[in-house]
Amino acid sequence: MRKSSIVFENLRAEMSRKNIGLAEIAEVIGCNRDTISRKLSMKSPINLDEAFKIQSVFFPNEDRKELWKMNDLQIINTASIPKMT
Repeated sequence: MRKSSIVFENLRAEMSRKNIGLAEIAEVIGCNRDTISRKLSMKSPINLDEAFKIQSVFFPNEDRKELWKMNDLQIINTASIPKMT
């Protein structure tokens, strides 16, 4: 089994607990599985509407801030990327 590339650790855990796959989330958002995978791994941007919809449809009882918390390693890696000017 390959390691998940989802950078939102609590989202990944809740998906696992509730047996929710990327294809199910992609269907609700209106994109394909590869697109939602890129968004949840921060390779492509996820917009606020999409994040809110995922939370309200699949995880309505979870705290939004906690659900979308990024893992510490990803924050460090993102912070180390030089800004383009």
